[in-house]
Amino acid sequence: MNDIAHPYLGAFSGADARASIALENDAYRALPRHGGDAWAILAAKLRGVHWRQRMAERLLDDAALDPAGRVEALLTLAVRLEPGQVERLRARTPSGNGVARVLAAQGQRDASAPHLHDLAGPGLDLKIEVNRESPWTFARWSEQEAFASYLFEGDGVRYRGLLLRPGDLILPNVNLDGNLVYSALSDPKSFCPHSAVFVIFEARGRRWPTVIETYEKGLRAVPLCVFLNARYISYAEIYRHRDLDGASVDHVAEVARAALDAARGYNFNTLDDDRAYVCCTQVARQLYQDLGLPVPESFGAIVDPGVRDTMARLDYPHLDVFFTPVDFVRSELFDFVGWVDNGQPAKLVARELVEQRFRERFSRGNLDPERLPLLVRLKHFAIRQLRARTLLGRVVSVATGFDHITLPKGPDRILAIVEPLEAELGRAVRRILPDVERHLVRCDDLDLQAVLAHPGLTARAGALLPMRWIGN
Repeated sequence: MNDIAHPYLGAFSGADARASIALENDAYRALPRHGGDAWAILAAKLRGVHWRQRMAERLLDDAALDPAGRVEALLTLAVRLEPGQVERLRARTPSGNGVARVLAAQGQRDASAPHLHDLAGPGLDLKIEVNRESPWTFARWSEQEAFASYLFEGDGVRYRGLLLRPGDLILPNVNLDGNLVYSALSDPKSFCPHSAVFVIFEARGRRWPTVIETYEKGLRAVPLCVFLNARYISYAEIYRHRDLDGASVDHVAEVARAALDAARGYNFNTLDDDRAYVCCTQVARQLYQDLGLPVPESFGAIVDPGVRDTMARLDYPHLDVFFTPVDFVRSELFDFVGWVDNGQPAKLVARELVEQRFRERFSRGNLDPERLPLLVRLKHFAIRQLRARTLLGRVVSVATGFDHITLPKGPDRILAIVEPLEAELGRAVRRILPDVERHLVRCDDLDLQAVLAHPGLTARAGALLPMRWIGN
Protein backbone atom coordinates (compact mmCIF):
# COMPACT_ATOMS: atom_id res chain seq x y z
CA MET A 1 0.00 0.00 0.00
CA ASN A 2 1.38 3.39 -1.00
CA ASP A 3 2.15 6.06 1.53
CA ILE A 4 0.14 9.27 1.72
CA ALA A 5 2.07 12.48 2.18
CA HIS A 6 0.48 13.85 5.34
CA PRO A 7 0.40 17.68 5.27
CA TYR A 8 2.27 18.09 8.54
CA LEU A 9 3.40 14.80 10.01
CA GLY A 10 5.32 13.32 7.10
CA ALA A 11 4.52 10.10 5.22
CA PHE A 12 2.22 7.41 6.62
CA SER A 13 0.38 4.41 5.25
CA GLY A 14 -3.24 4.51 4.23
CA ALA A 15 -4.16 2.30 7.17
CA ASP A 16 -3.04 5.09 9.52
CA ALA A 17 -5.05 7.86 7.86
CA ARG A 18 -8.05 7.76 10.17
CA ALA A 19 -5.92 7.63 13.31
CA SER A 20 -3.86 10.60 12.14
CA ILE A 21 -7.00 12.61 11.37
CA ALA A 22 -8.41 11.74 14.77
CA LEU A 23 -5.24 13.05 16.41
CA GLU A 24 -5.61 16.37 14.58
CA ASN A 25 -9.28 16.56 15.56
CA ASP A 26 -8.50 15.78 19.19
CA ALA A 27 -5.76 18.41 19.28
CA TYR A 28 -8.17 21.08 18.07
CA ARG A 29 -10.85 20.00 20.53
CA ALA A 30 -8.30 20.21 23.36
CA LEU A 31 -7.25 23.76 22.45
CA PRO A 32 -7.64 26.00 25.53
CA ARG A 33 -10.75 28.11 25.00
CA HIS A 34 -11.94 29.21 28.44
CA GLY A 35 -10.13 32.50 28.92
CA GLY A 36 -7.82 31.46 26.09
CA ASP A 37 -5.89 33.48 23.55
CA ALA A 38 -8.44 34.67 21.00
CA TRP A 39 -5.81 35.05 18.29
CA ALA A 40 -4.49 31.50 18.86
CA ILE A 41 -8.02 30.08 18.71
CA LEU A 42 -8.71 31.83 15.41
CA ALA A 43 -5.35 30.81 13.91
CA ALA A 44 -5.93 27.17 14.90
CA LYS A 45 -9.42 27.26 13.41
CA LEU A 46 -8.21 28.48 10.02
CA ARG A 47 -5.25 26.10 10.07
CA GLY A 48 -7.70 23.25 10.63
CA VAL A 49 -9.95 24.31 7.74
CA HIS A 50 -6.94 24.41 5.40
CA TRP A 51 -5.55 21.13 6.78
CA ARG A 52 -8.81 19.27 6.21
CA GLN A 53 -9.04 20.38 2.60
CA ARG A 54 -5.45 19.30 1.96
CA MET A 55 -6.05 15.95 3.63
CA ALA A 56 -9.22 15.35 1.62
CA GLU A 57 -7.21 15.82 -1.56
CA ARG A 58 -4.61 13.32 -0.40
CA LEU A 59 -7.25 10.74 0.49
CA LEU A 60 -8.90 11.13 -2.90
CA ASP A 61 -5.60 11.06 -4.83
CA ASP A 62 -4.19 7.84 -3.40
CA ALA A 63 -5.42 4.98 -5.60
CA ALA A 64 -3.88 2.39 -3.28
CA LEU A 65 -6.20 3.16 -0.37
CA ASP A 66 -8.91 0.55 0.05
CA PRO A 67 -12.37 2.08 -0.61
CA ALA A 68 -13.72 1.33 2.86
CA GLY A 69 -10.68 2.89 4.55
CA ARG A 70 -10.98 6.01 2.40
CA VAL A 71 -14.66 6.42 3.28
CA GLU A 72 -14.03 6.00 7.01
CA ALA A 73 -11.17 8.50 6.87
CA LEU A 74 -13.33 11.07 5.07
CA LEU A 75 -16.09 10.61 7.64
CA THR A 76 -13.58 11.21 10.42
CA LEU A 77 -12.18 14.21 8.57
CA ALA A 78 -15.62 15.89 8.55
CA VAL A 79 -15.22 18.30 5.65
CA ARG A 80 -17.62 18.90 2.79
CA LEU A 81 -16.40 17.72 -0.61
CA GLU A 82 -16.88 19.76 -3.76
CA PRO A 83 -18.83 18.13 -6.64
CA GLY A 84 -15.63 17.28 -8.50
CA GLN A 85 -14.22 15.63 -5.37
CA VAL A 86 -17.42 13.62 -4.96
CA GLU A 87 -17.03 12.31 -8.51
CA ARG A 88 -13.47 11.28 -7.76
CA LEU A 89 -14.71 9.49 -4.67
CA ARG A 90 -17.35 7.66 -6.73
CA ALA A 91 -14.67 6.54 -9.18
CA ARG A 92 -12.63 5.08 -6.31
CA THR A 93 -15.64 3.51 -4.53
CA PRO A 94 -17.11 1.02 -7.01
CA SER A 95 -19.54 -0.72 -4.67
CA GLY A 96 -21.41 -0.35 -1.41
CA ASN A 97 -22.96 2.75 0.09
CA GLY A 98 -19.72 4.49 1.07
CA VAL A 99 -20.29 7.51 -1.16
CA ALA A 100 -23.86 7.87 0.12
CA ARG A 101 -22.56 7.83 3.71
CA VAL A 102 -20.06 10.61 2.97
CA LEU A 103 -22.75 12.66 1.22
CA ALA A 104 -25.20 12.16 4.10
CA ALA A 105 -22.59 13.43 6.56
CA GLN A 106 -22.32 16.64 4.53
CA GLY A 107 -26.08 17.13 4.26
CA GLN A 108 -26.69 15.69 0.79
CA ARG A 109 -28.93 12.85 -0.25
CA ASP A 110 -27.91 10.07 -2.63
CA ALA A 111 -30.72 8.46 -4.61
CA SER A 112 -29.09 5.05 -4.24
CA ALA A 113 -29.41 5.06 -0.43
CA PRO A 114 -32.89 6.18 0.71
CA HIS A 115 -32.22 4.62 4.13
CA LEU A 116 -29.71 7.45 4.72
CA HIS A 117 -31.99 10.31 3.67
CA ASP A 118 -33.03 11.28 7.20
CA LEU A 119 -29.36 11.39 8.24
CA ALA A 120 -28.66 13.60 5.23
CA GLY A 121 -31.51 15.97 6.10
CA PRO A 122 -33.85 17.58 3.58
CA GLY A 123 -31.24 18.28 0.92
CA LEU A 124 -33.12 21.46 -0.03
CA ASP A 125 -32.28 25.14 -0.32
CA LEU A 126 -34.31 28.35 -0.32
CA LYS A 127 -33.58 31.77 -1.72
CA ILE A 128 -32.61 33.25 1.64
CA GLU A 129 -29.58 35.52 1.61
CA VAL A 130 -27.36 36.29 4.58
CA ASN A 131 -28.60 39.40 6.45
CA ARG A 132 -31.13 40.23 3.72
CA GLU A 133 -34.90 40.18 3.93
CA SER A 134 -36.68 37.25 2.26
CA PRO A 135 -40.31 36.12 1.99
CA TRP A 136 -39.47 32.78 3.62
CA THR A 137 -40.95 33.08 7.10
CA PHE A 138 -41.23 30.01 9.31
CA ALA A 139 -44.97 29.90 8.63
CA ARG A 140 -44.26 29.70 4.90
CA TRP A 141 -41.30 27.33 4.69
CA SER A 142 -42.79 24.93 7.24
CA GLU A 143 -45.61 24.27 4.77
CA GLN A 144 -43.08 22.02 3.01
CA GLU A 145 -42.95 18.82 5.03
CA ALA A 146 -39.52 17.98 3.62
CA PHE A 147 -37.99 20.56 5.95
CA ALA A 148 -38.92 18.29 8.88
CA SER A 149 -37.08 15.26 7.43
CA TYR A 150 -34.12 14.67 9.73
CA LEU A 151 -32.75 11.94 11.97
CA PHE A 152 -34.04 12.88 15.44
CA GLU A 153 -32.30 11.48 18.52
CA GLY A 154 -33.91 12.17 21.88
CA ASP A 155 -34.40 15.92 22.24
CA GLY A 156 -31.97 16.69 19.40
CA VAL A 157 -31.17 15.97 15.78
CA ARG A 158 -28.25 14.20 14.13
CA TYR A 159 -27.01 16.37 11.27
CA ARG A 160 -23.68 17.12 9.58
CA GLY A 161 -21.97 14.56 11.81
CA LEU A 162 -23.10 16.27 15.02
CA LEU A 163 -25.86 15.76 17.57
CA LEU A 164 -27.42 19.21 17.87
CA ARG A 165 -29.62 20.07 20.84
CA PRO A 166 -32.04 22.99 21.21
CA GLY A 167 -30.22 25.96 22.69
CA ASP A 168 -26.91 25.13 21.03
CA LEU A 169 -24.98 28.21 19.95
CA ILE A 170 -23.80 28.37 16.33
CA LEU A 171 -20.83 30.62 15.53
CA PRO A 172 -20.61 30.81 11.73
CA ASN A 173 -18.52 32.49 9.10
CA VAL A 174 -21.36 33.49 6.81
CA ASN A 175 -20.91 33.91 3.07
CA LEU A 176 -21.48 37.63 3.04
CA ASP A 177 -17.97 38.80 2.27
CA GLY A 178 -18.43 42.31 3.65
CA ASN A 179 -19.92 41.09 6.93
CA LEU A 180 -16.58 41.68 8.65
CA VAL A 181 -17.61 45.30 9.32
CA TYR A 182 -19.19 44.05 12.55
CA SER A 183 -16.20 42.13 13.88
CA ALA A 184 -13.04 43.90 12.72
CA LEU A 185 -12.79 46.79 15.15
CA SER A 186 -13.01 45.31 18.65
CA ASP A 187 -10.50 43.51 20.85
CA PRO A 188 -9.76 40.71 21.52
CA LYS A 189 -9.44 39.48 17.94
CA SER A 190 -12.72 38.40 16.41
CA PHE A 191 -13.48 34.70 15.94
CA CYS A 192 -16.35 35.10 13.47
CA PRO A 193 -18.80 37.86 12.54
CA HIS A 194 -22.08 36.23 13.53
CA SER A 195 -23.87 34.03 16.05
CA ALA A 196 -27.17 32.14 16.01
CA VAL A 197 -29.12 29.64 18.11
CA PHE A 198 -30.44 26.20 17.16
CA VAL A 199 -34.03 25.40 18.11
CA ILE A 200 -36.63 22.78 17.21
CA PHE A 201 -40.09 24.18 16.63
CA GLU A 202 -43.22 22.03 16.68
CA ALA A 203 -46.03 22.75 14.25
CA ARG A 204 -48.58 20.70 12.29
CA GLY A 205 -47.66 17.62 14.31
CA ARG A 206 -44.03 17.69 13.16
CA ARG A 207 -40.67 18.91 14.48
CA TRP A 208 -38.76 21.54 12.50
CA PRO A 209 -35.00 21.98 13.10
CA THR A 210 -34.44 25.72 12.84
CA VAL A 211 -31.78 28.38 13.32
CA ILE A 212 -32.75 31.68 14.92
CA GLU A 213 -30.59 34.52 13.61
CA THR A 214 -30.59 38.29 13.25
CA TYR A 215 -30.81 39.95 9.85
CA GLU A 216 -31.19 43.51 8.58
CA LYS A 217 -34.75 43.85 9.93
CA GLY A 218 -34.51 42.00 13.21
CA LEU A 219 -34.83 38.29 13.90
CA ARG A 220 -35.92 35.32 11.81
CA ALA A 221 -36.13 31.52 11.65
CA VAL A 222 -34.12 29.74 8.91
CA PRO A 223 -34.24 26.00 8.11
CA LEU A 224 -31.22 24.24 9.62
CA CYS A 225 -30.25 22.69 6.27
CA VAL A 226 -30.29 26.11 4.60
CA PHE A 227 -28.27 27.83 7.31
CA LEU A 228 -25.51 25.20 7.31
CA ASN A 229 -25.21 24.69 3.57
CA ALA A 230 -22.13 25.71 1.58
CA ARG A 231 -23.89 28.66 -0.05
CA TYR A 232 -24.85 30.23 3.26
CA ILE A 233 -21.76 29.62 5.42
CA SER A 234 -18.11 28.75 4.92
CA TYR A 235 -17.64 27.31 8.37
CA ALA A 236 -19.37 27.14 11.75
CA GLU A 237 -18.63 25.92 15.25
CA ILE A 238 -21.19 24.69 17.76
CA TYR A 239 -20.98 25.51 21.48
CA ARG A 240 -23.24 24.27 24.27
CA HIS A 241 -24.08 25.97 27.56
CA ARG A 242 -22.79 23.83 30.41
CA ASP A 243 -26.04 24.21 32.36
CA LEU A 244 -28.28 23.34 29.41
CA ASP A 245 -30.18 20.31 30.70
CA GLY A 246 -33.42 18.59 29.78
CA ALA A 247 -35.55 21.08 31.69
CA SER A 248 -34.10 24.11 29.95
CA VAL A 249 -34.06 22.39 26.55
CA ASP A 250 -37.82 21.89 26.85
CA HIS A 251 -38.35 25.66 26.97
CA VAL A 252 -35.99 26.74 24.17
CA ALA A 253 -38.68 26.80 21.47
CA GLU A 254 -41.04 28.82 23.68
CA VAL A 255 -38.37 31.40 24.47
CA ALA A 256 -37.28 31.60 20.82
CA ARG A 257 -40.86 32.16 19.62
CA ALA A 258 -41.27 34.99 22.11
CA ALA A 259 -38.04 36.57 20.85
CA LEU A 260 -39.23 36.33 17.24
CA ASP A 261 -42.54 37.93 18.13
CA ALA A 262 -40.86 40.82 19.97
CA ALA A 263 -38.15 41.69 17.45
CA ARG A 264 -38.71 44.66 15.15
CA GLY A 265 -35.24 45.56 13.91
CA TYR A 266 -31.47 45.35 14.25
CA ASN A 267 -29.45 46.96 17.05
CA PHE A 268 -25.88 48.28 16.88
CA ASN A 269 -25.53 48.16 20.69
CA THR A 270 -24.29 44.69 21.61
CA LEU A 271 -25.45 44.79 25.24
CA ASP A 272 -28.75 46.64 25.01
CA ASP A 273 -31.59 45.02 27.02
CA ASP A 274 -34.07 46.03 24.34
CA ARG A 275 -36.10 43.07 23.03
CA ALA A 276 -37.47 44.90 19.99
CA TYR A 277 -34.09 45.82 18.49
CA VAL A 278 -31.46 43.11 18.71
CA CYS A 279 -28.00 42.09 17.52
CA CYS A 280 -26.81 38.51 17.14
CA THR A 281 -24.90 38.12 20.41
CA GLN A 282 -27.63 39.95 22.31
CA VAL A 283 -30.25 37.44 21.07
CA ALA A 284 -28.28 34.48 22.38
CA ARG A 285 -27.53 36.19 25.67
CA GLN A 286 -31.20 37.05 26.22
CA LEU A 287 -32.30 33.51 25.33
CA TYR A 288 -30.03 32.02 27.99
CA GLN A 289 -31.22 34.63 30.49
CA ASP A 290 -34.84 33.70 29.77
CA LEU A 291 -34.01 30.03 30.30
CA GLY A 292 -32.68 30.90 33.75
CA LEU A 293 -29.08 30.16 32.77
CA PRO A 294 -26.05 32.27 33.68
CA VAL A 295 -24.70 34.39 30.84
CA PRO A 296 -21.10 35.17 29.96
CA GLU A 297 -19.53 38.48 30.73
CA SER A 298 -18.28 40.67 27.91
CA PHE A 299 -14.53 40.63 27.52
CA GLY A 300 -14.45 42.87 24.47
CA ALA A 301 -14.14 46.58 23.84
CA ILE A 302 -13.09 48.96 21.11
CA VAL A 303 -9.58 49.59 22.38
CA ASP A 304 -7.42 50.99 19.57
CA PRO A 305 -7.20 54.79 20.04
CA GLY A 306 -7.54 55.50 16.33
CA VAL A 307 -10.52 53.19 15.92
CA ARG A 308 -12.15 54.79 18.99
CA ASP A 309 -11.64 58.23 17.47
CA THR A 310 -13.10 57.17 14.12
CA MET A 311 -16.11 55.51 15.75
CA ALA A 312 -16.70 58.57 17.93
CA ARG A 313 -16.69 60.76 14.81
CA LEU A 314 -19.44 58.49 13.48
CA ASP A 315 -21.40 59.11 16.70
CA TYR A 316 -20.99 55.55 18.02
CA PRO A 317 -20.95 55.71 21.85
CA HIS A 318 -20.64 52.03 22.91
CA LEU A 319 -16.86 51.78 22.91
CA ASP A 320 -16.01 50.34 26.31
CA VAL A 321 -18.17 47.21 26.22
CA PHE A 322 -18.49 45.28 22.97
CA PHE A 323 -19.98 41.78 23.23
CA THR A 324 -18.79 39.58 20.35
CA PRO A 325 -18.95 35.86 19.47
CA VAL A 326 -15.45 35.25 20.83
CA ASP A 327 -16.80 36.10 24.29
CA PHE A 328 -18.88 32.91 24.11
CA VAL A 329 -15.87 30.90 22.95
CA ARG A 330 -13.71 32.12 25.82
CA SER A 331 -16.41 31.76 28.47
CA GLU A 332 -16.21 28.88 30.93
CA LEU A 333 -19.99 28.55 30.59
CA PHE A 334 -19.73 27.05 27.08
CA ASP A 335 -18.24 23.79 25.83
CA PHE A 336 -17.08 23.13 22.29
CA VAL A 337 -19.27 20.57 20.50
CA GLY A 338 -17.84 20.43 16.98
CA TRP A 339 -17.68 22.09 13.59
CA VAL A 340 -19.36 22.23 10.21
CA ASP A 341 -16.65 22.71 7.59
CA ASN A 342 -17.83 23.50 4.06
CA GLY A 343 -14.30 23.38 2.67
CA GLN A 344 -13.72 27.05 1.82
CA PRO A 345 -10.38 28.04 3.44
CA ALA A 346 -9.46 30.59 0.76
CA LYS A 347 -12.62 32.60 1.46
CA LEU A 348 -11.86 32.66 5.18
CA VAL A 349 -8.25 33.76 4.65
CA ALA A 350 -9.21 36.39 2.06
CA ARG A 351 -11.65 37.92 4.54
CA GLU A 352 -8.94 38.04 7.20
CA LEU A 353 -6.61 39.91 4.84
CA VAL A 354 -9.28 42.46 3.96
CA GLU A 355 -10.36 42.78 7.59
CA GLN A 356 -6.78 43.55 8.59
CA ARG A 357 -6.53 46.25 5.93
CA PHE A 358 -9.92 47.68 6.93
CA ARG A 359 -8.86 47.95 10.56
CA GLU A 360 -5.55 49.53 9.62
CA ARG A 361 -7.37 52.25 7.71
CA PHE A 362 -9.93 52.79 10.45
CA SER A 363 -7.20 53.07 13.06
CA ARG A 364 -5.81 56.18 11.33
CA GLY A 365 -8.32 58.04 13.46
CA ASN A 366 -8.76 61.11 11.27
CA LEU A 367 -12.09 60.51 9.55
CA ASP A 368 -13.90 63.64 8.46
CA PRO A 369 -17.67 62.97 8.13
CA GLU A 370 -17.84 65.64 5.43
CA ARG A 371 -15.44 63.60 3.29
CA LEU A 372 -17.54 60.46 3.36
CA PRO A 373 -18.58 59.15 -0.07
CA LEU A 374 -21.57 60.88 -1.62
CA LEU A 375 -23.63 57.68 -1.40
CA VAL A 376 -23.08 57.54 2.38
CA ARG A 377 -24.11 61.18 2.82
CA LEU A 378 -27.22 60.63 0.70
CA LYS A 379 -28.13 57.56 2.76
CA HIS A 380 -27.62 59.56 5.94
CA PHE A 381 -30.02 62.21 4.67
CA ALA A 382 -32.57 59.55 3.64
CA ILE A 383 -32.39 57.85 7.04
CA ARG A 384 -33.12 61.11 8.82
CA GLN A 385 -36.17 61.56 6.59
CA LEU A 386 -37.37 58.07 7.53
CA ARG A 387 -36.85 58.74 11.23
CA ALA A 388 -38.77 62.02 10.98
CA ARG A 389 -41.55 60.34 8.94
CA THR A 390 -41.56 63.16 6.41
CA LEU A 391 -43.25 62.99 3.01
CA LEU A 392 -39.86 62.37 1.42
CA GLY A 393 -39.28 59.71 4.04
CA ARG A 394 -42.35 57.83 2.78
CA VAL A 395 -40.88 57.82 -0.71
CA VAL A 396 -37.60 56.52 0.70
CA SER A 397 -39.53 53.82 2.56
CA VAL A 398 -41.14 52.57 -0.64
CA ALA A 399 -37.76 52.54 -2.40
CA THR A 400 -35.78 50.82 0.36
CA GLY A 401 -38.31 48.60 2.14
CA PHE A 402 -37.43 50.15 5.52
CA ASP A 403 -39.62 52.42 7.60
CA HIS A 404 -39.27 54.23 10.93
CA ILE A 405 -40.00 50.95 12.76
CA THR A 406 -37.69 48.55 10.89
CA LEU A 407 -34.72 50.92 10.69
CA PRO A 408 -31.95 49.58 12.94
CA LYS A 409 -31.42 51.12 16.36
CA GLY A 410 -28.20 53.09 16.53
CA PRO A 411 -26.42 56.18 15.24
CA ASP A 412 -27.67 57.25 11.82
CA ARG A 413 -24.12 57.85 10.56
CA ILE A 414 -23.24 54.22 11.37
CA LEU A 415 -26.37 52.95 9.66
CA ALA A 416 -25.64 55.05 6.57
CA ILE A 417 -22.10 53.78 6.20
CA VAL A 418 -22.60 50.05 6.83
CA GLU A 419 -24.14 48.91 3.54
CA PRO A 420 -21.76 50.85 1.23
CA LEU A 421 -18.84 49.74 3.37
CA GLU A 422 -19.99 46.10 3.24
CA ALA A 423 -20.13 46.37 -0.54
CA GLU A 424 -16.61 47.85 -0.72
CA LEU A 425 -15.17 45.19 1.58
CA GLY A 426 -16.99 42.41 -0.26
CA ARG A 427 -15.56 43.51 -3.61
CA ALA A 428 -12.07 43.51 -2.12
CA VAL A 429 -12.54 39.99 -0.74
CA ARG A 430 -13.75 38.62 -4.06
CA ARG A 431 -10.93 40.28 -6.00
CA ILE A 432 -8.17 39.05 -3.71
CA LEU A 433 -9.59 35.52 -3.57
CA PRO A 434 -7.66 34.21 -6.63
CA ASP A 435 -4.41 35.49 -5.10
CA VAL A 436 -5.20 33.69 -1.86
CA GLU A 437 -6.12 30.48 -3.66
CA ARG A 438 -2.79 30.48 -5.50
CA HIS A 439 -0.95 31.07 -2.23
CA LEU A 440 -2.75 28.28 -0.36
CA VAL A 441 -2.00 25.75 -3.11
CA ARG A 442 1.69 26.19 -2.26
CA CYS A 443 1.08 26.22 1.50
CA ASP A 444 1.30 22.94 3.41
CA ASP A 445 0.80 24.26 6.93
CA LEU A 446 -1.26 27.44 7.23
CA ASP A 447 0.32 30.02 9.53
CA LEU A 448 -2.24 32.82 9.69
CA GLN A 449 0.19 35.35 11.07
CA ALA A 450 2.62 34.66 8.22
CA VAL A 451 -0.16 34.99 5.63
CA LEU A 452 -1.28 38.32 7.08
CA ALA A 453 2.32 39.55 6.90
CA HIS A 454 2.93 38.28 3.35
CA PRO A 455 4.21 41.30 1.34
CA GLY A 456 2.43 40.40 -1.89
CA LEU A 457 -0.93 39.67 -0.27
CA THR A 458 -0.88 42.69 2.01
CA ALA A 459 0.06 44.95 -0.89
CA ARG A 460 -2.79 43.52 -2.93
CA ALA A 461 -5.24 44.09 -0.07
CA GLY A 462 -4.06 47.67 0.26
CA ALA A 463 -4.53 48.31 -3.45
CA LEU A 464 -8.02 46.82 -3.41
CA LEU A 465 -9.14 48.74 -0.32
CA PRO A 466 -7.74 52.28 -0.49
CA MET A 467 -10.62 53.81 1.53
CA ARG A 468 -9.42 57.28 0.62
CA TRP A 469 -12.32 58.91 2.38
CA ILE A 470 -10.67 58.16 5.72
CA GLY A 471 -7.65 60.22 4.76
CA ASN A 472 -3.94 59.65 5.29
